[in-house]
Amino acid sequence: MPIVCASGTCDPDECVELTTRELSVCDVVCSSHEPVSFTQLKESTNLHQEILSRILHRLDVHGLVQKVDGKYEGDCRAPVSDP
Repeated sequence: MPIVCASGTCDPDECVELTTRELSVCDVVCSSHEPVSFTQLKESTNLHQEILSRILHRLDVHGLVQKVDGKYEGDCRAPVSDP
């Protein structure tokens, strides 16, 4: 499972282990040059709205995605590693 780290080294206190679905949401948000709406994310990832909502909440809690003016943007600077 991919791990997103806040720094270049993966300290367990700074890292978040992402599922494939969570990683796909991050990919969509980070590849966009503008904030992405919930509907755009739902269509791009083919995830059910309840699943997408839970994923966005988890990513927000860990600081990987933020909701700004009703749309989502991400911090794409966090390195990703595959253990």
